[in-house]
Amino acid sequence: MTARLHLSQRHVAGPGNGGFTFRLRNLGDRPVTVVRLCYASMTRLADDVAVTGGRVHRKLANHVEVALDPVPTLPPGQGVDVALHGLTHPPLNRSQGAMAAWVVDADGVALSATVGDLQPPDDRPRGPVKPWPAGRAAALGLLPWPARVAVDGLGPAPVLSPAADADPVPFAAVAALHRRLFPTAPAPFDLGEGGLPVRLVAGDGAPGSYSLDFDDVITVRHRDADGLRHGVITLAQMAHAARGDGGYRFPSRGRIEDAPTHGWRGCHLDVARNMRSAGEVLRLLDVMAWHKLNRFHWHLSDDEGYRLPSRAFPALADIGARRGGDAPLPPQYADGPEGQAGTYSQLEVAAVVAHAAALGIEVVPEIDLPGHTTAILSAIPDLADSDEPADSYRSIQGYPNNALNPGLPRTYEVVEALLDEVFALFPGAVIHVGGDEVDANAWHASPAAAALGIEGAMALQSHFLRRVQAMVRARGRTMAGWDECARGGGVFPEGAILMAWQTRELTAELIAQGYDVVATPGQAYYLDMVQGAGWDAPGTSWAGPVPVERTYAYEPTAGLPDGPGRLLGVQACLWSEHLSDMDRLRDMAHPRLSAVAEAAWTPPGAKDFSRFAAHARLMPLP
Repeated sequence: MTARLHLSQRHVAGPGNGGFTFRLRNLGDRPVTVVRLCYASMTRLADDVAVTGGRVHRKLANHVEVALDPVPTLPPGQGVDVALHGLTHPPLNRSQGAMAAWVVDADGVALSATVGDLQPPDDRPRGPVKPWPAGRAAALGLLPWPARVAVDGLGPAPVLSPAADADPVPFAAVAALHRRLFPTAPAPFDLGEGGLPVRLVAGDGAPGSYSLDFDDVITVRHRDADGLRHGVITLAQMAHAARGDGGYRFPSRGRIEDAPTHGWRGCHLDVARNMRSAGEVLRLLDVMAWHKLNRFHWHLSDDEGYRLPSRAFPALADIGARRGGDAPLPPQYADGPEGQAGTYSQLEVAAVVAHAAALGIEVVPEIDLPGHTTAILSAIPDLADSDEPADSYRSIQGYPNNALNPGLPRTYEVVEALLDEVFALFPGAVIHVGGDEVDANAWHASPAAAALGIEGAMALQSHFLRRVQAMVRARGRTMAGWDECARGGGVFPEGAILMAWQTRELTAELIAQGYDVVATPGQAYYLDMVQGAGWDAPGTSWAGPVPVERTYAYEPTAGLPDGPGRLLGVQACLWSEHLSDMDRLRDMAHPRLSAVAEAAWTPPGAKDFSRFAAHARLMPLP
């Protein structure tokens, strides 16, 4: 006999941002006694929530446990209703209700439930999930589109081979990349000597630039190793498209001249909220390389998990990287009662770094400080001010006292040890230290923080981050952080890179303050944002909706000042609260990652949304 539980849910409009009504049904063939209903939702409960059918037994961030009262025993086919009135914000789409649910029975056993979509209030339009125009294709199947294209003699793709005097290694590397991304497609190159020869010639130009001349021989002129790779990938893209059934062609005469518009062409991945395997990360790196992206921002720690190996603090793996019903960190998001756990091994990190380097991608690791550190605080003792009340402030995600205390000497000992482990694992020039979303009331009740004589949470964060910046500088690296690092006095602009995420206008403001900036506004480049305005479009919505048209149309260079700082480039961000598996990640990333890639590479005057909408269908999924 089995228990088979299903949770139906509806948003009910009303005071306090409305509420949830849940119906738990027993679809199995044996009775189930329900002591507690547990669920996770990014639409959190207010402190004064009113419960019908029980009481709140526990809540932490997105995790909620409701003790049912009276305790029902559900025969097969029967259900029980629970209503929660009073939310922190109203849900705006079907994915913003319960993401996972289970019950705890009379024996203390957790029984998982399937979860239906959150149903809308009656007056809420449903709308399309993912609008994506068909577009109008150009003859060459390229994305990102090159700076200048002047070709003719279009026809079927010939067999391409390295010329007799050409190094075959770049062709072999791109052929292997193509095979990983498109395992059933014809190879773009024959590494023997039977095809149209492709010559490699060193030349001048901007970093990463190349040109292609088409005649009886194809000549790839390149400024550097990056330019050579870019040119060979362009040939592979054209051959791949021309051998498909989309009507694309390959040129026999003319010239393509190309160079990246921006030096920083990035993609961020959050693995703290939902862990991704090393193999899945390697796949994303391959997709990035095909798009000519060159910075992988790896978000490795947050309140919900710490994913790097640590010899200095082994409990980060046992406690800080584990969520579960019997763990200090409860299940979150779509975990289910078993939660999730995971850290990368040193060998896996080394494999990611090496794979990225072979593709011309620099890995930028992020350890988020001083906020978003619940996982670190749970795993490492003596990081809290013992005289500070345990719930004196909460982060915007609902975590109490989740920021490292800048008034404790122990804080800096731990941070320096963690950063040294990061420096040992990652040889790149840039280390990201977070600096985002510290609550305005952080440390206000901490005597240790008050003893510093610094007024306000942002000024205290600035004090902390300047000490961290000195640690990073002393090791010959560059510190990156989110745009809040400029608040409260800010970190020193020299040798700092800030990522402008909160608004589009912040890019110009930070440049005027002297910072080098990467534009990554939530309103255009956050790929976890909803893609449509209707109820059925899943995802986060604080900056949305962000359909692909909006991502593509955003021009990060518009209106920038001639300030002491500069725009380094652009970056897409994949925050994973809603992206609990790779299918969800792929659906949210594609085709908007391709839109960011074209903004990073293609000059604004050469962009064309209709062409992009057609060509994005050629691009591989993460």
